[in-house]
Amino acid sequence: MIHNKLDKLFGQAGSILGWMIMPVGIYSSILPLTLLLVLIGSFMAFSYSGIYLDKDDEKYKFYYAYFGLFKSGSWRSLKNIDRVAGISSIILRDSYIPEQKETNLKTDDCFVVLFLKNRNRRIPFKRCKDLLEAKLEAQKIGQLLNLNVIH
Repeated sequence: MIHNKLDKLFGQAGSILGWMIMPVGIYSSILPLTLLLVLIGSFMAFSYSGIYLDKDDEKYKFYYAYFGLFKSGSWRSLKNIDRVAGISSIILRDSYIPEQKETNLKTDDCFVVLFLKNRNRRIPFKRCKDLLEAKLEAQKIGQLLNLNVIH
């Protein structure tokens, strides 16, 4: 069975905000506010998405892990998947800092994605550092699952 964590549920900025909210809640002197802030902060900091792939049973499960513990998602058949590709720009994170108008930070994320038959729906399978790594991983997955690799 293959297991890949994909992305934070609220992105990197949301995760950092969650880590900042938790200490504020801990140092709050009002108990209900403490519990609420720690709960919200831990939800933002620890929740993520991921995918399981079971080649033996020919199924996969895309899931969300709430608080990093409780996973929700359903198993689906691999028979509906016929293509795999390594792509970039599935997600474009753009940060703008108003004080420094020349600074515009952009990060392209590269993923290996699975494509459903007769649809253009993409299922993210693995996050990669660059496009070359994503294309190499797509070839490995294509050989493992006997899928067409899109270049």
